[in-house]
Amino acid sequence: MNKFFVLVGLFITLCLKAQILYEYPKGQLFYEGGRDAFNKEIKEVAGKIDLKPCEKTEALFMRFVVYPDNKVKYVADPDVKAVENNKCLKDKVLKAITEMKNWNVAEVNGTKTPAMFCALFYDDLLFNKEMSENDFSKPVYIHKEKESDIMKFRENFAKCFDNRGYTPNGTYSFIINFDIDTNGEAGFFYIENQSNLEKFNEMVVDCASNTKKSYWKPAYYKGVPIKQVFKMPIKFNED
Repeated sequence: MNKFFVLVGLFITLCLKAQILYEYPKGQLFYEGGRDAFNKEIKEVAGKIDLKPCEKTEALFMRFVVYPDNKVKYVADPDVKAVENNKCLKDKVLKAITEMKNWNVAEVNGTKTPAMFCALFYDDLLFNKEMSENDFSKPVYIHKEKESDIMKFRENFAKCFDNRGYTPNGTYSFIINFDIDTNGEAGFFYIENQSNLEKFNEMVVDCASNTKKSYWKPAYYKGVPIKQVFKMPIKFNED
């Protein structure tokens, strides 16, 4: 049986220093057969080891790292309140994961590399209960105390983003990844194709962060706040 270790680094910069991929490379699967096979097997494991439903509705977004030696480590979540409120579910998922064996290790240029995967867990998933799209609600972007959408977020990001003094060589594009946690806070930022200019990267994060005028209401599952991951592509030209 694999043992669990808590990954101490909470920030993605620490993960990068440890050469941990934010996600699996395109076309590579974290589990043999993909996410459907993972979901199917974790249900089977839940029955095999006789896990029981939690006394209340719980839902928890969790990250793990699969290492080249096939060990799986839980990534400690800075959203401490969410973890405490969903401890029953977290403990069950950790027990189930230790029984699962069909992990795929990520590869970069033929070299096995540790990489993260993430998933939202809840009892209905573990025990194969019927679910409805109405059970889920997406994060809501609030601007000047009015509910808005992702397009308003992009608009505000563009207004904030000042690329003067940063002249790209032709077209420059990047993708910013971030979480909206159960408090509605934007965090766990990761920039794909990031600039080698630290001030530029800091501006990207600052413009995607909450402000007094613009912030988020979190997503929910059956009334339980849950974390949501966003991936936003940005592109601009030298002119």
